[in-house]
Formats: sequence, C-alpha cells, structure tokens
Amino acid sequence: MTEKARRAKRVPLQCEIGFRRHGDARYRIELIDFSPEGCCIAPPVKVELGERIFLRFADIEAIHGRVAWIEQWRVGVKFDQPFHPAVFDDVVARLTP
Repeated sequence: MTEKARRAKRVPLQCEIGFRRHGDARYRIELIDFSPEGCCIAPPVKVELGERIFLRFADIEAIHGRVAWIEQWRVGVKFDQPFHPAVFDDVVARLTP
C-alpha cells in the first residue's frame, strides 16, 4: 500500500509482538511498521485477505484487526479501533530498543 493511501504515517519498528488467529496457536512475529490505524507484520502462517487477527503490543490487551493487504511474506493489518495518540506514543516508546 502506498503512503498516499494511508491516513497516518507509519513508524518503522523491527521488533516482535504477539499474533493469533481465531482457533489457532499464538505466535511471536515480526512487526515491520506501526501507525495508530494499522501495521505491517510478517506472520509465520498464511493469512487470508479480510481475515480477523489478534495482536498484542507491549503487554497491553489484544488488539483486533483485519488483514487489509498481502504482499508475499508481508501483511498489512487495519485495526478495528485506532490507537489514541497518547497510547500509540507509549506503545512506540515501549517497543523501541
């Protein structure tokens, strides 16, 4: 997806977060970038466009989202509820080494 199509600029982050699909095991996956409205991840399992997934960032409750796009091994996720700017900034600070 192009930057023009996004509502918010993504913050590049190279870290691991929790990932789960409905009825599947939990995985640790690579978070590639992050914005208040979505993120780019590299899951270890195949996902489908529109599939509902759950992500866990920095010890906060699971965030629900849907697969918005797929490009080879990278997957774009749109969150069901965007992060509040202050919460987003806190999560970025926790995930930044």
